[in-house]
Amino acid sequence: MAVLQALEDLIAGQYEPPISSAEALARLGVPAASIATLAHDEISTTTISTSAVDADTLFQACSISKPIAAVAVFRAAQAGHLSVTAPITEYLSPQQLAFLETTQTKPLLQHITVEMLLSHTSGLSVGGFPGYAHDPPPIATILQGRSPSNTCQVRLEGFPGQRVEYSGGGITVAQMILETVLRKPFAAIVQELVFEPLRMSRSCYKLPDTERNFAGAYDTADTAHEPPYHIFPELAAAGLWTTPRELLVVIRALQSSLQGANDSFLRQAWARLMLTAVQSKFARGWMAPAGSNVIYHGGSNHPGYRCMLLGWVDVAGEGTAELGKADGCGICVMTNSPQGQQMVIKIAQAAGYLMGWPPIPTALGVDADIVPLVALGEVSDEWKAWAGRWGDKWHILPDERPMLKFASLPPVRLLPAAVTPRRDQDGRPSIDLVAEGLQVMLRLRWENGERVVEVRPGQDSEADVLARTPV
Repeated sequence: MAVLQALEDLIAGQYEPPISSAEALARLGVPAASIATLAHDEISTTTISTSAVDADTLFQACSISKPIAAVAVFRAAQAGHLSVTAPITEYLSPQQLAFLETTQTKPLLQHITVEMLLSHTSGLSVGGFPGYAHDPPPIATILQGRSPSNTCQVRLEGFPGQRVEYSGGGITVAQMILETVLRKPFAAIVQELVFEPLRMSRSCYKLPDTERNFAGAYDTADTAHEPPYHIFPELAAAGLWTTPRELLVVIRALQSSLQGANDSFLRQAWARLMLTAVQSKFARGWMAPAGSNVIYHGGSNHPGYRCMLLGWVDVAGEGTAELGKADGCGICVMTNSPQGQQMVIKIAQAAGYLMGWPPIPTALGVDADIVPLVALGEVSDEWKAWAGRWGDKWHILPDERPMLKFASLPPVRLLPAAVTPRRDQDGRPSIDLVAEGLQVMLRLRWENGERVVEVRPGQDSEADVLARTPV
């Protein structure tokens, strides 16, 4: 809990003079954030909100529904109900397969396997779903893209196994397979295979009519959205309601499974198969780039839910020395406004910085354009070696405190960034700074034996790497 209190203090310190963490987060566009950290089997929680939100408040898990669905598939496979390497034609009827068919692609459907659905390599279309304000159609209608579905038919657009193409449609086909094989509704299947064994009492796929402790979606920190949430019949892809604590219960169970514990939730071989990269950064249901020691998934549901889940793991069984203080750790952040898109990563970066974790692996691609929060404290004097002109318009002024000047504009103070430094091949850490009051980050680092300045402007822009300008 000390780290979470330090995190709240850090968020409150984004403004001068400091304000409450809830007010600071609201100024940044997020009315509520529910946060949980996992450190060596212990899960700690906190909430930062301008409304009545607590650790048991339900949020939509958005696309984090997908890895939870994958866990259910692998639990079913472990029990012998299906094979993840089998073609989908083995489990779906001709009528169900017809939902996905076109005249030209019908012969290729038999080459799609269950694990291709989970790894987004099936070639099936429809990346995501917007949900429904009311009266959602059944899955059969959605897969066919027939009225009143608000998405097109889920159909083959690439060769099975050809490449990664993110497909919520493919995950929805996996949902249909589970329901067909086990002859139960998907929600009941996950309840039996995942929620009950892990004692996840605050996780569900349909809000009970009596449930009042849920976070409604906001457009901004001050403007509530009506209706307060959308309904997602595509349960496996986007329909989960849960809490950060319960998602970290899953991470903890998978960490234990990978260690080969006798009472593991998944047997070690099954856990390794699920979490081993297939192509790019995708494993089966999870993002898990090869050699990265993390499993991850983010999420974004219309109209306002944004979230992320990350766990540090040893998938290959090569030892945990590289994980350092992150061994057995994880974090989950859930928010209820579109501005949470970047904030969930900023909060995760800051928590990792405070806990001494390694940086979020670049292979995930989730923080490439994120400007971190400002850390409390002062910048070490090592920045002074980077004083001078960089590129055509940037100037780090040689003052007592680092100042940044762009072109002919007035200088702006540089403050320490709340993000774990990245080390070069010689082990030298970066110096990460944020321009006061702006979404601009400077990373002072080495490249090919020379000092360089990396300018990260945020707003989905690529970083510029600047060489020193000769005097």
